[in-house]
Amino acid sequence: MVLDSIENAARYLHLGEGVAKALHYIQNNDLSRVPPGRYEIEGEKLVMMVFEFEATNTDECKLEGHIRYLDLQYWVSGSELMGHDLLGTQKVLEEYDEKKDCAFYNCLASYSRLTPGMFVIYYPSDLHTAIVDPLSSDRVKKIVFKILVEA
Repeated sequence: MVLDSIENAARYLHLGEGVAKALHYIQNNDLSRVPPGRYEIEGEKLVMMVFEFEATNTDECKLEGHIRYLDLQYWVSGSELMGHDLLGTQKVLEEYDEKKDCAFYNCLASYSRLTPGMFVIYYPSDLHTAIVDPLSSDRVKKIVFKILVEA
């Protein structure tokens, strides 16, 4: 997992072509104007999903994990607490769905507060979840880049 501010993006350009393209895309585009939806930046190799939502509390806490894609998530507005744990011996709650590239695991996580201008990179070895930030009631706008992991 990598967690930092977009102003430090140059430190992470060596992490792969997809990561570098996503970070450059964040830096060179006004993402506050992009409407919610799914956008193919480079076919299925680099996909951008834009989410806007009101923060809501939930009693359900599941960690998600991916195999084919890594997530690079960027906060345009609002904030969330992002939970993280390394994939290990967690109880599987929902088996891996190849079409969705996702499995869900029992939630036991460490949390970090992500605010506008921050990003996080989750690799296939990283499980993650989002919960409401109790310090903010702002509407959340988050960009999730799905970056194909090269075999």
